[in-house]
Amino acid sequence: MDSLLTDPAEQFVDLQFSLQGYAVPLEYVDALWAEVRSILPWMEGDPLAGMHLLSGLSPGNGEWYLSRRSRLALRLARQQADTASGALSGANLQLGANKIEIGAANVRELTHTSVLYARFVTFSSISPASLANEPVSEVDFLTICQQQLAALDMAPRLICGKSQRAQTSAGTLNGFSLMLVGLGADATLKIQRHGLGDERKRGCGIFVPHKSMAAVGTLE
Repeated sequence: MDSLLTDPAEQFVDLQFSLQGYAVPLEYVDALWAEVRSILPWMEGDPLAGMHLLSGLSPGNGEWYLSRRSRLALRLARQQADTASGALSGANLQLGANKIEIGAANVRELTHTSVLYARFVTFSSISPASLANEPVSEVDFLTICQQQLAALDMAPRLICGKSQRAQTSAGTLNGFSLMLVGLGADATLKIQRHGLGDERKRGCGIFVPHKSMAAVGTLE
């Protein structure tokens, strides 16, 4: 049996924070990671620690509007949750001209499900600066996904969603939303721990359980 199911030191959780504020920029990811990194510098050196894209946002005029449902979530090893919660709760983050306040934290356990969904998966090999304005090949993308999944000893069904793009200080990130179908219990936890692709700190390659295939192609 996978050690993720039995060894607490290998278990991961999602640490979710409520948010207070009005809006965040359309391209908020870089600024958000910079602010979180300044408070939790140890995250940068941890290859498995990740930051989800913000949830509960509504599209506005050149920005995303926050709501009561808006959340910042970090995927961390269980033993890191208390440290991160104590440091981030109550902090104010400056995202361009916008300021948001981080509220209380809630630990959400990772669950077993045969269907996982990631809003944005990217690979450095398909996001070089020279290709920033060119469409990414879905065939190439899925081939790389299959190779990485095979390295983790899993071969789920892949359902590719809409192409995604983000501007960051690391360059233009290109990729797709992605659903994995037909995972066993151990594989589900393993891919939630490891993720897929690059830029985990900027919200990419982080999978969450999903009950419906209708999510593929949606950003929010």
